[in-house]
Amino acid sequence: MKNLTLLFLGLVFVNIPTCLSQNNDKQCFSQNLKPSYPCCKGDKVVYTDEDGDWGVENNKWCGIGNGSSEESDESCFSVALGYSCCKKCKVVYTDEDGDWGVESNKWCGIKDSCASPIEEPVKNTTVISGTDFEFSFLKMENNKKNMLYSPLSIEYALKMLQEGAENNTFDEIEKVIGNKELTKYASTDKNLSLANGLFIRDTYYEYIKELYINTLKEKYDAEVVKDEFKDATNANQWIEDKTLGIIKNMLSDDVIQNPNNVMLIMNALAIDMEWVILFSDGKTHGETFYLDDGKEMEATMMSLKEVKSKNIAYYRNSDITVLTMDLKNYNGTQFEFMAIMPEKNLSGYVENVSMEQINEIDKKLILASDEKDGVNVRIPKFKFSYDLKLKEDLMNLGINDAFDKSKADFPKMVTDEDHKLYVSDALHKADIEFTEKGVKAAAVTVFLMAPMSAMPVETHPAVVIIDQPFMFIIRDKNTKDIWFTGTVYEPNSWEKDATSYEPSPFDYY
Repeated sequence: MKNLTLLFLGLVFVNIPTCLSQNNDKQCFSQNLKPSYPCCKGDKVVYTDEDGDWGVENNKWCGIGNGSSEESDESCFSVALGYSCCKKCKVVYTDEDGDWGVESNKWCGIKDSCASPIEEPVKNTTVISGTDFEFSFLKMENNKKNMLYSPLSIEYALKMLQEGAENNTFDEIEKVIGNKELTKYASTDKNLSLANGLFIRDTYYEYIKELYINTLKEKYDAEVVKDEFKDATNANQWIEDKTLGIIKNMLSDDVIQNPNNVMLIMNALAIDMEWVILFSDGKTHGETFYLDDGKEMEATMMSLKEVKSKNIAYYRNSDITVLTMDLKNYNGTQFEFMAIMPEKNLSGYVENVSMEQINEIDKKLILASDEKDGVNVRIPKFKFSYDLKLKEDLMNLGINDAFDKSKADFPKMVTDEDHKLYVSDALHKADIEFTEKGVKAAAVTVFLMAPMSAMPVETHPAVVIIDQPFMFIIRDKNTKDIWFTGTVYEPNSWEKDATSYEPSPFDYY
């Protein structure tokens, strides 16, 4: 009996579930999910969603802590895929897994209990691609420093990349940018430019599908360039021309000369526009600007006084101050500048900003022309450039397969399986100058495409043939002491030596 009892206890211990045997003194939110996940032994957080904090141990997801205080007994398909359930029922994308939404700038699954699969967009508001794609990078690189990028440039480059994609690679891009048609702009010589380009290494040109090239030409007015990729001169000149001379020497020679970079998918855009109401240089002075850390600086402050115009508007409450100023109309296209200054904590505001908030601000703007005594404006000049961590950011948004050699799926780009491509890197640079006269701003997005199989490196060895009388020396390599020296006017005769050699196919070149 005693032996049978011990045997029974042994079987019980052997069959204790892993999550309990490893964490028998820990409880966490992930145990209550369906499917359930074990609790982490440690506290290293690698991902956070609406359920709580997640870690990875033994190459598996595990929960940390008790998670969200708002527990729900409802679940959804996305939990099994590593995504939380949406609190709301707004669908922004549907695939074979189910309906997806975006909340807190993260993908989530729509619950089965949602009665209406799609919420209609609010009337008179802008329907944006994905959900607040425009602000995604602002939030991901919210590092309390000057920052600038162009959502439109990134969208154009992603659209051109997607034209060559299929299956999950296509779907991941679609989840991020949606399927809307992008606005086309007519470039002008000096004020506005938007251009798309496809640079193809000459030795790889024959492997790029003509249909893909023609699609980019027809749908995106892309300029297709067959280039030797000797250096970055041609690509950089294209970028400089298409950014109205603002962005110069963006790409290094090393990037272009790398034999594994065989194609560049590029978008470049720029504006150089004047204000409708110009600031006067004589009214620009040094004034106090209060920094984020509580310190102060003297900034170059531009000013306008008692302006009564429909081209300037503002909104102000206890939390934010907003200023909009119109730039001149160029061939039917007019831009405006909007500044939003939170009363406290710009970083916190950026984390939560949404297009819905911007649309609400638009409704509350007060025109300077409606103010009896006009509006006084003071705003600092600024000039800087910024390089976005585009590849890292896109992967954080869910575009992963495109950058993975083993998963990238771009069959619409290439003619055969042996020359399949993936995105080796993604670059984005932007530059802005904000002055009394107006705004100069430019941005460039570049996707570097590389073969999944390493390209054979072309070699061009120098040819040295000693086939006439010559002199020789034999010397110490370090001290340069010459031990022997001489001349050769008549080397050995092959006729005499041939019989002592066996012929080899490798002797011929």
